[in-house]
Amino acid sequence: MAAGLAVLGIAMVLSTKFLTPEEVEAMRPDQFDPQKTAEELHSQARTELIADAQELPEVAEAILEDPEAAAEEFDAASPSEDVAAYSVEASGEVREAGEDTLILDVDGLEGRDVVIPLGAALDGNLIRDLTGFQFGDAPGQTGYQQVGTDLSTLLREGAVEGLGGDPAALEGEQVTVRGVLSQTDTGGSPSADAPLSVQPLELEVAG
Repeated sequence: MAAGLAVLGIAMVLSTKFLTPEEVEAMRPDQFDPQKTAEELHSQARTELIADAQELPEVAEAILEDPEAAAEEFDAASPSEDVAAYSVEASGEVREAGEDTLILDVDGLEGRDVVIPLGAALDGNLIRDLTGFQFGDAPGQTGYQQVGTDLSTLLREGAVEGLGGDPAALEGEQVTVRGVLSQTDTGGSPSADAPLSVQPLELEVAG
């Protein structure tokens, strides 16, 4: 019996593959990095979501006439139920400027504020969902939510950089924004004087 156990032990040793610490590390699944994921999604959004941006006044007018037809005409995305997201661009004069918000007067949208959020109203979750990133792509709720939070931070940093570093000093300047307009179907008719909030993916000051 002892001899048999010895033979079995030798056979087990011969058939066992011993790994170096580096090989063991290489076999581990990559750890989820929300910040890196957010950076990748932000780059993707800036490339894809505004590639075919439509003029905001045209989109806004179409939504007032028929939201469903507008969503079809302008190929709106639907990141969640009852929400249509449009890729838009607009240029206008900054009427009000602050650290957290710009309000533009845009030709063709007289009587309607075009709001560019730069602070807490930045919606990284919307941009995350529009890129196709899903809950199952993260290891859990915390990681999924963190990607959206980190995207909000990247949107803020990109907006401030595009505006020259001091948004509050831009009153009276001409600014162009490219980004995402989201509209929620509340069951009623859209308001003709409701502000239009555009999540900024690209901002630039004329001149």
